[in-house]
Amino acid sequence: MSQKRAWPIRLLGFIWAGINGTRRLILNLVFFGFLALILVGLSQDQVPQVPQGAALVLNLEGKLVEQPREMDPFEMVAGSGDKEQEIVLEELIDVIETAAEDDRIAGIVLRPGGVYGGTAKLELVGQALNRFRDSGKPVIAQSGWFTQGPYLLATYADEIQLNASGTVAIEGMGMYRLFYKDLLDKVGVKTHLFRVGKYKSFAESYYLNEMSEPAKEANRSLLDDIWGQYKATVNANRTLPKGLLDRNLDQLEAGLEQVDGDFSQYALENGLVDSVLTSVEMRDQLFERFGAKKDDKSKFNGVSWQDYGAQMTPEINLPGRDQVAVIVAQGPIVPGDQPAGTIGGYSMSKLLRQAREDDQVKAVVIRVDSPGGSVYASEQIRQEILALKDAGKTVVSSMSSVAASGGYWISANADRIYAQPNTITGSIGIIGMIQTFEETAKTVGVNMDGVGTTEMAGLNVFKPLPDSFKRIMQMNLNKGYADFINLVATARDIPVDKVDEVAQGRVWSGAAAKELGLVDELGSLDDAVAGAAEIAGISDYDTILIEKELSPEQQIIQEILKNASVELPQSEGNKLMGMVKQTLLGPLEQQLKLSDPQNAYMLCLECSEL
Repeated sequence: MSQKRAWPIRLLGFIWAGINGTRRLILNLVFFGFLALILVGLSQDQVPQVPQGAALVLNLEGKLVEQPREMDPFEMVAGSGDKEQEIVLEELIDVIETAAEDDRIAGIVLRPGGVYGGTAKLELVGQALNRFRDSGKPVIAQSGWFTQGPYLLATYADEIQLNASGTVAIEGMGMYRLFYKDLLDKVGVKTHLFRVGKYKSFAESYYLNEMSEPAKEANRSLLDDIWGQYKATVNANRTLPKGLLDRNLDQLEAGLEQVDGDFSQYALENGLVDSVLTSVEMRDQLFERFGAKKDDKSKFNGVSWQDYGAQMTPEINLPGRDQVAVIVAQGPIVPGDQPAGTIGGYSMSKLLRQAREDDQVKAVVIRVDSPGGSVYASEQIRQEILALKDAGKTVVSSMSSVAASGGYWISANADRIYAQPNTITGSIGIIGMIQTFEETAKTVGVNMDGVGTTEMAGLNVFKPLPDSFKRIMQMNLNKGYADFINLVATARDIPVDKVDEVAQGRVWSGAAAKELGLVDELGSLDDAVAGAAEIAGISDYDTILIEKELSPEQQIIQEILKNASVELPQSEGNKLMGMVKQTLLGPLEQQLKLSDPQNAYMLCLECSEL
């Protein structure tokens, strides 16, 4: 390239470098200025002390997650990030269990608010509350409005208090989605679907006008299972009239007529709650139970779970001891290096490799909370798991709310698989989808033309797909499905034809998966860690978390946002908009994150967090 032609490119390079440098400089100035203000505030306001006889206050607002997402400093300062509030499951459970043994804590005030993230996670929190109650301390649940998930958590309390103007809204469980076929037909978009598995319904929205019968059959079976477990838990925790949770609209109307349409009274008379109180009465009761704060008589004697957690002494791992490492696999599976909250083929493999190369790590527990994703990235991760086992290390899979499709693929070769009864798993199938726009282009007067050295070079979305290409795509998926069921058959020691029967893209509850041999044990992450240690033959060990290291800025931002969530709860309007966005755009956003090089996916979009 001549000097004359090269200098404009170099100039653009200098300009671009200058822009990036200026951006970073501005970010650092703003960020560290913000940090300085925080440090000044911390120096003036120390970590709150826990008073004697205090209530541990669980104000739970946001999504229960296995691992917090990374926060970009620039997005935070600019306010451009769309970050929902998150509650790290293990942190919350650790706080509850520590408080049970703390003589300063006299009880728990549970305000489940808008907590969500799947019944599997909610039940783990509930079990921690039961262990707290076993210490002889009470748990009191208070809310102005109990929706289905928060109510499940509230049933683990000794007493449920409902605001006099509130209600308990339990609507049951359903799987509904929007279907776009007619719209796509109108704008000339052609959907070419390639799949193996009669129940693999992730792309039905794009080529059907309604849910297929196989999808309805599988979804109804799953819903009956998960809903049955929900009812069993609630009925075990509360004494309710038979069939109350399954009442139809006519029965609900008749019941409300008996109390003159008073929803809170309906909840009280049917045993859903223990008392109906005003907000003032709820507050007064807390003063009676726990007293007032010594330094502020206007507030009852309580400490937030975030403040309590901040003064907990972290566990210290001793050098030279055996270790069981936990690695979290949360979110969609996609190729490349990805931040926490998304499973990257490269980044997840790097964490597994780190565990393999650490002589202290004797066993690895992979905590899976994923509906799957890219076939390529899933296989990349599985290969690292096999390398771990070849290195003589135990590998255990611990399934959280969802471990389906690609989430099951990366679990299959584990020495033991743990799930919870209401984990959503299975979905052993594979699918591909390509949309072409030749009719759309024709409608708006656009035409693509050109020359290429091969027929493949001319393939594009503005031309019809050749039949031979379609056959090649289907051939690739057929092989992928065969690989999947053979992998499961070999890893789980189940005949291939039996795996094929329970595969076909069908989703199962953890309890059903255990009966089918897809899962070994029903249990929590703690059970999985103990099981991994048992298989590895170690009894004196530390449990460590191996995760992608955050920059100092990201660590501080994470702490800021964690603490800010206490003071800045979501408004009801924001919650509603969030629900609408998730319903309408959630599946589309999930799909847009995918980037498999062969357009082949092991993904379960219907595996919502029930």
